[in-house]
Amino acid sequence: MNNNKTLPSRYYIDPEIHEKEKTEILYRNWHYVGHVSQVSNPGDYLTLQLGDESLIVIRSDDGELKGFYNVCRHRAHRLLEGRGNVKSITCPYHSWNYSRDGELCHARNADKMAGFNKSNYCLSGYQVATICEFIFVNLDKNAAPLNDQADGFEKDLRKRVPFLDRLKPLQNDTGRPSTINANWKIVVDNFLECYHCTKAHPAFVNLIDMDKYETEIFDIWSRQYASTTNPENKAYQFDKYASVQDMCFWYIWPTTALGYLPGVEALFFSAILPDGVDKTTRFGHWLVADDTPLPDNFNDYMNNVLFAEDIAICESVQKGLRSQSYNQGPFMIDPDHSGISEIAVQNFHGLVQQALGDVGENESI
Repeated sequence: MNNNKTLPSRYYIDPEIHEKEKTEILYRNWHYVGHVSQVSNPGDYLTLQLGDESLIVIRSDDGELKGFYNVCRHRAHRLLEGRGNVKSITCPYHSWNYSRDGELCHARNADKMAGFNKSNYCLSGYQVATICEFIFVNLDKNAAPLNDQADGFEKDLRKRVPFLDRLKPLQNDTGRPSTINANWKIVVDNFLECYHCTKAHPAFVNLIDMDKYETEIFDIWSRQYASTTNPENKAYQFDKYASVQDMCFWYIWPTTALGYLPGVEALFFSAILPDGVDKTTRFGHWLVADDTPLPDNFNDYMNNVLFAEDIAICESVQKGLRSQSYNQGPFMIDPDHSGISEIAVQNFHGLVQQALGDVGENESI
């Protein structure tokens, strides 16, 4: 394996590889789903689409967070949509009813079925865990805890985000997912490096000091950090006395991206999820400390400028990867791990290869 070159283009356009990613990556690892404040009361629930699986995270009657496949055990109808609160879970198809603990409570005519045992038809479950009140799910019941796999991440997050325990999702943030017409790995690739920033994000590089930008990798997670920023900039202006004057982005394998920008005690938390070989759904939200107002033009810049610039980049790369003229490119690695280094992308590609193993012809890099 040549670690100096990127994944071959086949990894981004081959439907067979996409199918293998579902079983070997999506269904075996931890993914972000929401914040505990969104499911604070018994019966509060969130839903998530992960590959072919629709999932429920619900606060059970005993106060614990439970994860269930969003599938009725009778005829496989979907049970819940979106988010909300339920006293129990009733299937819209044949009215099978489940408790908030996943137990089958009622199935019409079951009392006439000889030998029918309701305990055999409880909702199927999976792992749910939290880090700093952020909720993660893993369909692999034997998977190691996320804190064990991402050793040091929680400590680093708490060190760099002193306002962490005061965060709550913005009340007017709908968390509406965005659709990107590109493979999910392209979106992750783009998030993991700022080599493209000077050309692609002129206002962003006016906001931060690229000479003080550094990238570090830690097994299945990485961090990008800029220690100094510019309050008077072309992106959005902020108070030079604001408590947050730096910038930090984190990535947790395989689909979680989070970070903060200068000027406000706020953190974005998001999931980058495949929705087909050439389509990605990115969902998440901003969380702010104590309802702190965002700087003027902050939302407009993030949603209509920075994110829009990145979406255009990713969709252009997806088209280019289908060219017969291209297969792989070199990693641009700065030994000092500065902001222009692609070392985190290189680490990500290694994790993809490790997870997928042999994918047939042209798999080596």
